[in-house]
Amino acid sequence: MSKRKPKRNLNFSKEEQKIDGLEKKSETVHQKLDTAKTKTPTKKVVKKVRVFDEVKQKPKTKLTFEKEAVPIGEAKWNKPKKKSLPRKAAGAVKTAGVNKLHSKVYEVEGENVGTQAGHKAELVGESAFRGGKKLTHSAYRFAKNAPYRKVSKLEVQSIKTDMKLSYQKALRDNPTLKTNPVSRFFQKRNIKKQYADALKTAKGSAKTAKAAGGVVKKTTQAITGIVRKNPIFMLKAGLLMLIIFALLALLSMCGTIFSGGSAFIGATTYAAEDVTIDNAELNYTEWETDLQIEIQNAESTHSGYDEYRYNIGDIGHDPFELMAFMTAVYEDFSDAQAQTVLSQLFAEQYQLTFTPEVEIRTRTETRTDTYTDPDTGETYTDTYEVEVEYEWHILNVNLASRSFYDVIYPRMNADQRQHFEILMQSKGNRQYVGNPFDFNWLPYVTSYYGYRIHPISGEKNYHKGVDIGLPTGTEIHAGFDGTVTATGYDAGGYGNYVVVQMVTNSGDVIEAKYAHCDSLLVSIGQTVSEGDVIATVGSTGNSTGPHLHLEVLKNGQYLNPIYFAITGDDGSSRIPPGSPGGVAIPPYSGEPMGDGSYAALLAEAQRYIGYPYVWAGSSPSTSFDCSGYICWIINQSGVGSVGRTTAQGLYNLSTPVSAADAQPGDLIFFHSTYSTVSTCTHVALYLGGDTFIHCGDPIGYASLSSSYWQQHFYAFARLP
Repeated sequence: MSKRKPKRNLNFSKEEQKIDGLEKKSETVHQKLDTAKTKTPTKKVVKKVRVFDEVKQKPKTKLTFEKEAVPIGEAKWNKPKKKSLPRKAAGAVKTAGVNKLHSKVYEVEGENVGTQAGHKAELVGESAFRGGKKLTHSAYRFAKNAPYRKVSKLEVQSIKTDMKLSYQKALRDNPTLKTNPVSRFFQKRNIKKQYADALKTAKGSAKTAKAAGGVVKKTTQAITGIVRKNPIFMLKAGLLMLIIFALLALLSMCGTIFSGGSAFIGATTYAAEDVTIDNAELNYTEWETDLQIEIQNAESTHSGYDEYRYNIGDIGHDPFELMAFMTAVYEDFSDAQAQTVLSQLFAEQYQLTFTPEVEIRTRTETRTDTYTDPDTGETYTDTYEVEVEYEWHILNVNLASRSFYDVIYPRMNADQRQHFEILMQSKGNRQYVGNPFDFNWLPYVTSYYGYRIHPISGEKNYHKGVDIGLPTGTEIHAGFDGTVTATGYDAGGYGNYVVVQMVTNSGDVIEAKYAHCDSLLVSIGQTVSEGDVIATVGSTGNSTGPHLHLEVLKNGQYLNPIYFAITGDDGSSRIPPGSPGGVAIPPYSGEPMGDGSYAALLAEAQRYIGYPYVWAGSSPSTSFDCSGYICWIINQSGVGSVGRTTAQGLYNLSTPVSAADAQPGDLIFFHSTYSTVSTCTHVALYLGGDTFIHCGDPIGYASLSSSYWQQHFYAFARLP
């Protein structure tokens, strides 16, 4: 009668049993690997250690002996034997003698068949003897190298076992992978890629093998977390395929994405936690806002001067550059790490100085002298003018700023720069919310997420979303499949707004809020699908113009839509109009500016030559930045009305025109003159030929033929 095994009280699923079995197998293999490594040769290494001599009360050097593993190439049986000079000489003489003897035999062996046969037998014997010696030595080395081969075999076995274990855990922790073959394929592909790197870099030491296991475990947890946190983006197979395959060619050329054996956790994905990503960008925007406020308050905080002169560089950065840098260099960084690194970057990017200056000036003063005639007693008054000197106290407020990209570039090595470029294209792959429009909305952002100076109150303000300036009536699309949980009208804030919510498989609550709408097309409780039209753009509530205010929340925590919503940016907006892949230049870009209008515009522009560049400046009282200057001269000359907008905003209002058709009065746009999300970063007024006038430092003329402006040229465009 056979004995039955007792049933366990706990019933584990087949999935858990498989994971349990793989964990035990992994543990067994690692134990065998550790044991095998103890059987490889070791050597004593002398090391110097600085210690403090208590008797003599001073430091001294002490020699210590430590055991280290001997690399296979340094094992004595694998090293070629070195012969002394006498032995080399003797060997050479011996070889020469033998060769001489053989040559004599060759001369006569043809005359005698027996001699010929005997000579051949002798040659075979000598060859066998030499080959036997080599074979004997090879067999000896093969036997001595057995411990190294065993370690190498177990290393490969342990890495493959851990790979299978990691994949099974990923399936367990993210059930959606089981139902989506595309996501499952790329999940497995990423894990295999990491283990391939581990296999390449494994060098046979216990430390390396153990580190590889730890790296893989961390990698798998990170990848699993990312997939779990991004159910919408990661499960949209078509979009995922487009992004991944667009990057495959680039990835194939990148080599090792990380240096120093760091984990490959998906070259296209931000590795840090959602809140950490959000806090990093939020802190930088607050520091920039505080800097702007410090400049604006210079006259009150540094009172007593007769004049304040401002020369203020650009204040701003590209949030994608910030996050791509932090991820490429520090991977899964912490809040504390981000705070330390970004504060250093901020100090390098901006240097604000307040420099007092005293000028000796002259002015004409009217003076009166009164005297009395001693003889007549009459009083006389004499009035006259005199030139006198006086001190004029000036405070120079200067902000020297660098492009954020120029600050971070030297801090990255070649591998990190490659990873940085990939992340700049992928936008981090952390999007919860789909595109609210059917086009790229990045060029239309008028106010970003984070701290800012409120456009209406003028106070420091935490902006919880992004403002996307578009014409009234533009359709707004739902960003995911979900339920409308709120609609309404907030007169002092959001105006008409709608909130859509979904709950992920992992229990996270994702919300998207769409505000300042003109009309609402859904009602509370209604189920919507991604892409459904739910509202239209408007300017209701506390608003300065038609735009969509978009907010993204996860479990009640505000997140930056720049990172966590799909922007629709495929890179084509950065391609100059008329170039392959860029927008086409229309055959007719509108009527060029008339002579009278151009003359008025040029006259207004020339009035401010010599004014300094002041970031955010928009009037003669504050001086200008590039877009503030162009907006001012257009508005004041009477040739148009564009309000106050950015260089990108002016481009959005204009129609591209070819260089051949560009006329005086058109605008010239440049890119990448500083770090920002916008494509157009500088704007100038075209005067014909190669000449333009712009707010440089200071306002003046410049030539389009210069290498700098040629490098940054984007397009000519014509205002309507």
